[in-house]
Amino acid sequence: MSARERQARAQAELVRALGVGAPVPPGFDEARVLAAAQSLMSKRRRGVERAWPLLASALGPDFAPRFEQWARSNPMSMEPDSRVEGRRFAQALRDEGRLPGDLSRDLLDFDASWRVTASGELVRRWGIVLIARRHDTTRRRQWALRLPGGRVLRWAPEPHPQGPMAPPGVDVPRGT
Repeated sequence: MSARERQARAQAELVRALGVGAPVPPGFDEARVLAAAQSLMSKRRRGVERAWPLLASALGPDFAPRFEQWARSNPMSMEPDSRVEGRRFAQALRDEGRLPGDLSRDLLDFDASWRVTASGELVRRWGIVLIARRHDTTRRRQWALRLPGGRVLRWAPEPHPQGPMAPPGVDVPRGT
């Protein structure tokens, strides 16, 4: 193996140690690498907290350990974007059935306005977009319609108490 190949391997091992908590490669100061890795993880977590404040507040004190656990198994993309990281984290929580129910609508709004490419790039949606999906906890349908110009109309029927304004069995759509 040439010197260039050995250096490339050492650099790749260092990147894994910094990004996902892999063992520190030989020849590097372990304490410094671990401190740098923790600093990078904190920076990544704070970025997601700023980009997705409702997600961070909904999870409360569980946000930091949950995010760090997820982040160790999901390395950053080449061009990290906190909005994409937060969306990926929220989707992982949703897939596990741990996403707080009130955040399902926020994901719907995000998906109506943005598209994440396969490479992890965030692209604004243009034109008319209609998205429909089931709410995570109520299992009711939700719809989001993005209009030209960026306005998003959202309908998420909720059960209402029966009264004179709502006939029995009728859900009144809510728009934003």
